[in-house]
Amino acid sequence: MHSYFRAIGFSKLRNKSEQNKLVTAALNDATDKREIEVGSGTKLYQFNRTFGCGLGISIIAELDESGTISVDHSFPYCTGTHTCTQPEIQIEPHSDKEAFSGISDDYALGITLIYALQNPIDYIRSNWLNDYYKIPKKVKFGALSIDGRILYGVQLQEMALPYEKQPISNKERLNLIKKARNGDPEAIENLTLDEMDTYSLITKRIKQEDLYTVVETYFMPYGIDNEQYSIMGVIQKIEELTNEFSDELVYNLTVVCNDLTLNVAINSLDLEGEPKVGRRFKGIIWLQGQVDFM
Repeated sequence: MHSYFRAIGFSKLRNKSEQNKLVTAALNDATDKREIEVGSGTKLYQFNRTFGCGLGISIIAELDESGTISVDHSFPYCTGTHTCTQPEIQIEPHSDKEAFSGISDDYALGITLIYALQNPIDYIRSNWLNDYYKIPKKVKFGALSIDGRILYGVQLQEMALPYEKQPISNKERLNLIKKARNGDPEAIENLTLDEMDTYSLITKRIKQEDLYTVVETYFMPYGIDNEQYSIMGVIQKIEELTNEFSDELVYNLTVVCNDLTLNVAINSLDLEGEPKVGRRFKGIIWLQGQVDFM
């Protein structure tokens, strides 16, 4: 059973049978449908059942020549609201189902991001149109979490305010990383010196301050699943949704981590603390992305 269904308000699902009933109900009451013909008389469908605030269930199914629909797989989703530009996005297929992962290098985070593709039909259509030469570079990031907590305090608010007032230094760092990737020795040296200065500053501060006042945000891989990450970021916006099926309260948080903006959906039952703008969200997420193939 997909454990992240509880992130959008279905914490009481006990087994695969109950999940299948939920998927069937969502399939019969879909709010959005996309399709593409993938063979002679065979069509691939993506049905979305939205609940509001960018949250919902997506179902990938196949319709054969006899008119029979067979569900390939389903997944809960949280749609991102902020478009992020990546240097280059690669799409890799899964071997066991009609699903794909997006892969892109994020210079601001300094890591390679791997995320579940939310719009596989759009990618398949671009392939059938022979758009191989078009390399996608824009994506909206969403995420689901079943383990999170809120960090807050006077010190945090003082740190959160200047977070967006340093675009020049951030841009300079991104430019240095790009040059360093191309082998520029001066850029590599400058980045090394910056790392040494940062390490020295942290070493001094950690003796007298709490770890989470020294480290404002982070974004790093978690566990063995390529699409899971441990993050801590500043909350910019909060939306609340009561799931119409379960009456459970779900938060859709707009979170900023190291210049990366993403939406995180989490059940109120799994969130420790009260979310407010300016406070920080810390938790484990399943990262998703809606890639622009136009």
